[in-house]
Amino acid sequence: MKKRLYLIKWVDSYQDTMNVWTGIKMIKPPKNMICLSVGWIEKETKDNITIIPHISCVNFKKSERSGTGMMTIPVVSVLERIKLEY
Repeated sequence: MKKRLYLIKWVDSYQDTMNVWTGIKMIKPPKNMICLSVGWIEKETKDNITIIPHISCVNFKKSERSGTGMMTIPVVSVLERIKLEY
C-alpha cells in the first residue's frame, strides 16, 4: 500500500538561547517558531499526526518494513499540509 507523503508546516514553542537572567523590560515580543517536516503519515487521530521520514525494506515484499525518526505533531500546531508525489 502506498503511504501518504507530506510536507507539514507547523508551529513549535522555543526558549530564548541566552539562558541568563534578563530584565523583564528587556524581553522581546514573542514570535512563533515555524518548522517544516517531511514524512509519510503513519498514524493520524483527531489530536495528532505521526510521520516517519525514513522507511526501510520497501523493495522486499516479504520483509516487514521498519521506520526511524518518527515524530508526532499535535494537530493544533499544524499550519499547512502539502501532499508530495513520489
